Amino acid sequence: MSNYTIDAHAFDNYYYTALLATFRTCTQLLLFGILLVLLFNTTYLLHTWIRASRGWLVAATCAMGLFAALHLALQIAINVLSWRFFYLGVQGDTARTMSVLTRGSVLDVVDDCLLVANNIVTDGLFLHRCYVIWGQNIKVIIVPALFLVVTAVIGFIGASQPDGIVFSYHNDFRMAFGMIILTNLTLMALTAGRVWWIRRDIVTVLEPSVTRTYDTVIAMILESGAIYCISLILYLIAVACLDKQDSLPAISVFRAAIPQIMNIAPILILVRVRSGRSVGDETSSSGVLESSCWTQHSSVMRPADIHQPEVARSAVEGLRRQ
Repeated sequence: MSNYTIDAHAFDNYYYTALLATFRTCTQLLLFGILLVLLFNTTYLLHTWIRASRGWLVAATCAMGLFAALHLALQIAINVLSWRFFYLGVQGDTARTMSVLTRGSVLDVVDDCLLVANNIVTDGLFLHRCYVIWGQNIKVIIVPALFLVVTAVIGFIGASQPDGIVFSYHNDFRMAFGMIILTNLTLMALTAGRVWWIRRDIVTVLEPSVTRTYDTVIAMILESGAIYCISLILYLIAVACLDKQDSLPAISVFRAAIPQIMNIAPILILVRVRSGRSVGDETSSSGVLESSCWTQHSSVMRPADIHQPEVARSAVEGLRRQ
């Protein structure tokens, strides 16, 4: 039986590194399980309900599911290397420990680059939804599109700097995460604001059930977008305000949750469309929800038509029949 003598501080460093990697892996496993349930519930909707532009929706949903699975696979691999690093560090095998560090650094760079690419897909989907709801007016999305490009550039620059598994949290993505929050808040305001404006104009000519549907769409957009933004804000607060030595588990958990929540948030809207309701709203109007959030029709009427009751009613009835 071999006996090892190691400095207590070094042992704590090795052990803490492996333990934090385990916390991150458990967090991603839990959230990935939630994502699988949402994907299962979305499958029926994509297969039977949404007709217009279904191809790109299926592609985007599959891409988000693939990104989530890759994030989890990389985190599991990093976790295995972290415990290997702990074992070799206790043994005092310096050469093999450095080899593990090199492999861990490579995986970390891949994971960070994957996170940036994942954000391009999810925010791109949100950008497209905003574009559709605004009647395909490209001028409206110029600013958030520029935000998305800047976020991608900052993110890839940050991701190219390896930090390795010995560090307790990943590269400093605070600026990139700040840009992601700004982009999502802008898109939420544009999308929900447009739906609210349409609702305001038709409230006097249509029955209350239809106006409640627009309230549901607004709540759906704000709720799903808020989930992603809040997860980023919690991480930024944890990094900025908490003492890193004592609060590394919390920081690691918040950071590990971001890649999975990034994919959960947009898929959650599809699940809401499938059920035809939002939190606190029992109105079932899936046709209007679907058109308002995902299809090329988007329930956007011309301003002149809004003040003509018969035109407004026929437009909404057409959405319901889709």
